[in-house]
Amino acid sequence: MVDITFKYSEYMGKAIRGYHHNSLRFWVSNGIGLAIVLLEIIMYSQNSNSRLLWIALFVILALGASYAASCYLQPSRFTSDPRYNKLFTLSVGDEKIQLNSEDLHSETDWNSVKKVWATDRFYYLFLDKREFWVLPRDRFTDSAQEEQFKQIVSKHHPINKGLIK
Repeated sequence: MVDITFKYSEYMGKAIRGYHHNSLRFWVSNGIGLAIVLLEIIMYSQNSNSRLLWIALFVILALGASYAASCYLQPSRFTSDPRYNKLFTLSVGDEKIQLNSEDLHSETDWNSVKKVWATDRFYYLFLDKREFWVLPRDRFTDSAQEEQFKQIVSKHHPINKGLIK
C-alpha cells in the first residue's frame, strides 16, 4: 500500500487548472469559439455589417468568462473552503483506494476508477467523467514510492498521458 499525505487545499486549485489545461474538451471548445470569432471578423471584412463584430465580441467575452470560471473561480472555491484546509491521506492498495482526513473516510475499489491520467504535476484517478481524486507527484517520498504506485495502478488501468479525453 502506498500512503501519500498532503493538504488538499494547497493542491486542488492547481489540479483543477491542470485538468482544464490538459483536457481535450477545454481545447476543443476554446478552439471552436476562436474559430467563430475569426469567421465573424472575416465576414465583417467582406460586408461591413457591424453586428458581426458584436457577435465576435460577445463570443470573446463568453470565452473569457468561461475561462475565468473554470480556471480561477472554481479552483479558488476549493482553496478557500475550510473543509479542504487540512491533511488528507490517499492510500492506494492492490484492492482498494482510501481518502482519509480527521473527519472523512472515503473508500472505493479499483472497479470504480474509470481511468488514470498523469501530467507533469499530478496523477488523476477518475471516478467518472469529471470527478477525480488527485495525487500530487511531488508528495511521493522518493522515486521508489512513485514506482510502487505506478505498479499498483498498472495492474488495474493503464496510466494515460497527454490530453485528458
